[in-house]
Amino acid sequence: MYSGESMKTISISASVDQIKKIKELYKDEITDKKIPYADCFIATEDCSITVYLSRKVVLQGAMAQHHADIIASFNGFVAHGGSDEVGTGDYFGPVCVCAVYIDTEHLDFVNSLNPSDTKGLDDKQIVIIAKELMKKVPYSLLILPNEKYNVLHKKYNLNAIKSILHNQCYLHLKKKVKSPFIGIIDQFTPQESYYRYIKDEKEIFRDLRFETKAENKYLAVACGAIIARHAFLEALDQLEKYVGMPLPKGAGSKVDQAAADILKKHGVDMLNKVAKLHFKNTQKAKEILD
Repeated sequence: MYSGESMKTISISASVDQIKKIKELYKDEITDKKIPYADCFIATEDCSITVYLSRKVVLQGAMAQHHADIIASFNGFVAHGGSDEVGTGDYFGPVCVCAVYIDTEHLDFVNSLNPSDTKGLDDKQIVIIAKELMKKVPYSLLILPNEKYNVLHKKYNLNAIKSILHNQCYLHLKKKVKSPFIGIIDQFTPQESYYRYIKDEKEIFRDLRFETKAENKYLAVACGAIIARHAFLEALDQLEKYVGMPLPKGAGSKVDQAAADILKKHGVDMLNKVAKLHFKNTQKAKEILD
């Protein structure tokens, strides 16, 4: 029944409450089969579930992921996608958007990285965690270079650009994930505005929820923020090498001076390749030179 390519094995760590609910849900499918160190063995039509005394639960079969997601939901977790963007408040560097999918197959691994407190992570920690995540979880990452950003911003405002990128990320992620899923967006604009911005796109991903401070509530959003941040840091590093000088993050006075230095040494064409020209920093840089 579980042979062939459809065979899948998933192991999860369950709480006492989850195990109680497993036994309630599958009470008619608990068998008399004895397995060493097992609490019980459950045989459904499409999956076998072994609950061990250590609270480890092993699922095998074509629908193992489906049953694992049901069990995870007993503990408040539901498989989901999540997306976030980085670089929109930085004068230098690209806009990076990443969407990630997390289900029970990835849950223990992702939790072991402790990604939820993204604001408390420094750049070195971001890079380490992002590299681990990118090896294991399905994700879609889009990087909008400054030169292209400056062209698009003449036609679209920043929220419209972000909406287009998030939509594209979810469409790409959808191709990597076989099961339908809900995507969570760390809300940057009202839902009605989001769909208005992307109404002319060829395809629209509509299985979305919009929530403020979502990266503190949903693992996939936190993971998306980390991978996007890692991509931004890498891109900024490459731009620094290209222009031959440090490029400060943010949009403060140090940024004004750096922009003025670039204008003086290389001209506006170079600034167009490394900065978001519509920021007030551009005008401030020109004033410094005057």
